[in-house]
Amino acid sequence: MLYGGSKEAAASVSKDAEVMLKLGSTEDKREQYRLMRDAMEKRFIRVTRGSIVGGVRLGMFTAAFYGIRNLLAEKRGVHDVFNDVGAGSATASAFGLIMPGSLRWRARNMALGQC
Repeated sequence: MLYGGSKEAAASVSKDAEVMLKLGSTEDKREQYRLMRDAMEKRFIRVTRGSIVGGVRLGMFTAAFYGIRNLLAEKRGVHDVFNDVGAGSATASAFGLIMPGSLRWRARNMALGQC
């Protein structure tokens, strides 16, 4: 959640610059207050949404990893490091496949995940 929120907070810096430009061109104090309040609300919503999305992504990755790891341990009947390796490879390749981008880019991500 921290990663998603910090990424969105860093991305909103350019939007804050736009608000500052609008503030400089407005002499009315009420309009300046409204612009600042709207900018703060939008930034809060962006950071909150980024935090939630980041947390959900991490949760999905973790749940997939541990689910596959436990499935491999149950099917193989052995609890060893190869369950972790197989689960990590399968999870990383699956998440590489659902990343945005072209089919070639996704295939590359999937291949890197299997390594």
